[in-house]
Formats: sequence, C-alpha cells, structure tokens
Amino acid sequence: MTDWDYIVVGGGTAGAILAARLTEDPASNVLVLEAGPDYRSADTPTQFHDRNLGRGLALQPPREEQNPEFFFSGITARRTPEQAVFPYRRGRGLGGSSTINGLCAIRGVPDDFALWQQMGADGWGYDDLLPSFRASETDAQFPGSPWHGHNGPIPVYREPESGWGGTDIALRDAALAAGYGWHDDHNAPTGTGATTFAMNIRDGKRVSTNDAYLDPARDRANLTVVGGAHVDRVLFDGMRAVGLRLADGAEHRVAAGGEVLLCAGAIHSPAILLRSGIGPEAELQRLGAERTAILPVGEGHQDHAVVFIEVPVDPSSQQCVGNRPTNVVVRYSSGLAGAHENDMMLMASNHNYWFGLPTAGVAVQLNQAFSRGEFRLPSLDPFADPHLEMHLLGDERDLVRMRDGVDRIRALLEHPAMKRLATGPAVLPEDASLRHAVKDVMHACSTARMGAPGDPEAVVDSECRVLGIDGLRVVDASIMPTTVSANLFLTVVAIAERMAERLTGRSHAPASTGEARADQPAEHRTHERSVA
Repeated sequence: MTDWDYIVVGGGTAGAILAARLTEDPASNVLVLEAGPDYRSADTPTQFHDRNLGRGLALQPPREEQNPEFFFSGITARRTPEQAVFPYRRGRGLGGSSTINGLCAIRGVPDDFALWQQMGADGWGYDDLLPSFRASETDAQFPGSPWHGHNGPIPVYREPESGWGGTDIALRDAALAAGYGWHDDHNAPTGTGATTFAMNIRDGKRVSTNDAYLDPARDRANLTVVGGAHVDRVLFDGMRAVGLRLADGAEHRVAAGGEVLLCAGAIHSPAILLRSGIGPEAELQRLGAERTAILPVGEGHQDHAVVFIEVPVDPSSQQCVGNRPTNVVVRYSSGLAGAHENDMMLMASNHNYWFGLPTAGVAVQLNQAFSRGEFRLPSLDPFADPHLEMHLLGDERDLVRMRDGVDRIRALLEHPAMKRLATGPAVLPEDASLRHAVKDVMHACSTARMGAPGDPEAVVDSECRVLGIDGLRVVDASIMPTTVSANLFLTVVAIAERMAERLTGRSHAPASTGEARADQPAEHRTHERSVA
C-alpha cells in the first residue's frame, strides 16, 4: 500500500485516537507516522505507569533520564524576559505526552468553550463537545450522570481521602473553612470549589491514549504504524496536500481525495507547517522557506502560568498512595480583570518533585491566560529544535490575578490545618518577583489557532482545515483558540474524538437523559462542608 486515505502525523494523544477511530471503518486505510518508538502497550516502560507527577514532564529534568527515547528533550523556552532559557520537554512515541504527563483527567469549563465560539470556532461549544468527552471515558464514580461516560476507553479515577497526603487534607480543610465550598465532581460543568483531582488510571497504573485507543486497534489490516518516522514537510500539488516527506527523504502519499492529518502536538505541528511554507511572511522569509500560505502559525502560543509556595513539612505528612503529589485542588473565580468563571486554581503539593524541591506546598495556577507567547524555528533543518518565548504574566490581567492568588494562599496558610502541617515558615514570593518566580506546566497550545476564515489570527477553520489548503488538517492542542481551565489532556482527547466523528460521519451517542446541557443544574452541586 503506497496511497492512503489518511496519513496521521504523530501517534500521540490525538493521533492515537484518530487512527483508532478512523480504522473502525474497514474501508479506510490509515498510516500513522510517529517520530518516536513504535511499541505495544504491554511494552510500556514501568516508570510511565507511575502516578507520580515527578516522573515524565518534570520541570527540573533528572540528570540521568530513564528511557530518553520517549522525550523530545531539545526544545527550549523562556518563561519571562527575566528568566533563563530552560528545556521544554514533550512526549515522543505512541501515546505522546499522554504517556509521560502529570496524569490529570480534568475538563475545560463551559466558559472556555463559549470563548472559543466567540473567537470563531463554530460548533465547538460545551454542548457540542460534551458527547465527545462522554464517549472517551468510563467514570464509574458517577453512574447515570448526564455529564459522564460509562463505556469509553479512558478510565477516570479519583483517589479517596484515605489515600491523600497531608497537604491534600490541609488545603481541603482550609479552603472549606474559608468558604470555597466542596464539589464532588471537578468535571461537571459547575465544578467550582475544592475537589478531588481526577486521574486516568486503572488498577493504579496510567492509561495513555496508546493503551486506551491505538493498541487495541493494532491488529486491524487497514492500520499501519511506522515508528522512527520523523516528518520534514508536507508535499503539495498546487494548493492541495498530497503526502509527506520524511527527514530521510522517504515519501508517503495519500490516495486521490485523501487527507494529511497533523497530530504532532502544539510544538511539532507548527514546525512542520513552517517547513512546508505555511506561516507568517516574515518568518518564512527569515527561514528561507517557500511561500505556500501566509498564516499566523506559532503566533498565539499559550501555557498555564503557575507560582509555587514552598511549605516545609514533616516527611511523614507527605505519605500518600502512589506518592501522588496532588489529589486536591481548589478551582475558583477571581472576579478580576474581566476573566471568566473558574479562571484560577490552587493545587496541593504533597511532594515537590515537580518543582525540583524536597518539601511540600501549594501552587496557584492561571487557568485562563491572556498572555501570548511566540514559537520560533531556528532553521529549516527537520531536526532543529524549536524555541518558545512564553511571555508568562506579560499581560497585566494575568499579573493582577496571579498576585491575588498568592494573597489567597497567604490567607489559607493562616488556617490551623495548614499551621499544623508546616514545620517552618512558608516561602512566599514578593509582588515584584512574580515574573522571576513564575513557571509553566508544559501545557503548550494555540500555535495554529482555530477561527473563522478571514480572521487574521486563525490558521485552521472550524473543521480543523488549514486555511487555503485542501486535504490538510491540524488536530491537536495547536488549534485551541485559547487554553482551557484545566490540564489539556481530556480536551485534546475530546478534540480528536469530535474530529473523528466528523471525518467518519458517525455521531457519538447522546447524553443518557437526552437533554444534558451546560445550562442545566449539575447533578452534583457545590455545597458547604463544616470543618471541625
């Protein structure tokens, strides 16, 4: 087979799903080109089964990395002009970053997707995406809920309180005493307040999209997976994509009417577009690239900004099931700077492997970001690693809300539950040093934004088609008009599920009530909880 109905570039979080869903039709021939290793689920390295946030996308990479072939480790980024350049790692291999990430299975909130629609992403509202969220998951904790699926490939699990660490419990108690309220279900549309952080695990082990989707489909005759296939660029016949050229010069072509689906992630999909002559005119000229289409590729990059407050604790209080750093978070609305609902989040940290520290603490995260960064390629060399200038807190609206979030943590640290936990004073950044202290959480998105045709900030339309190009789509976190108020994993899963539905013409089953909508009352309401 040399011509394909679909060539999927990247077998990662989104690509694994698309390949599996598209090949449910035996008449659809699909080729997956993955730059990293091709491996079966049973051969996943043991370290990636761990629920520990310190394994995988650590902000301070270990000096002696285990399984380095599962990482793109050469990408660099600068969070703010005040900070130094640092490694910005991404997942490599089947499952992509879902194999190595922080293992957080939470969804964006309705206001996120309402904003997407306002920005021209027609058909991508909360009610449009809810069937895709439901189709992807099995959430056994809420049987019968109209917000949840019960037969999907991805298990959603929440650790009971008996498995939490001391910081989880202390943050929960302090937040409830301060009036934040408790919500049983972070993934319900009204999931505001303190809650248990959901994870995609089964029997204590991670379930990536390779495990959940691609591996069960590997025996299909119409699915071919090629590992070690580093894509250089898209091939065109006029303004139609007809195939791909690899870094070694090999070419793969689609059949007449076939499509190329870029699912290489928010770093490598824009890199492929730029090498293919699709990007801002000035960047194409700087790189010496041909001009296929002038589009703002790489100009809207976003990430979640986070500031960590270190709290020294007795090591005994850090013990929890699986050494999980975070089981409890507090999602809230700041009411500041024109932000939407649930624009902020506080996170317990029982273990600070994530931040390269031996202590515990609490982090504050901007769920909604206004700041935008820049994506740059150093050259057209297909192995040249991209660079990000992130400009975290560069927008004053982000800085104001981060400052307020730190103040909220300062107040929570005065609660008896937090004082009992601490063995010394917390380390709080001063207002003037926030741009020195801020970190990202490697949630890259919005580097090939979706929008209406004619929108000067859009790269793809609401069908994920690259504007002005036939037969070429981008289906991954690149297309998000803005970041969402959550870790990106489940939203990327929903994007892939929704596009698979559109490409195949098959619809996901409606909600069990037949009427589930974001404007209905949630089954699990926010409620106050007394604290002794």
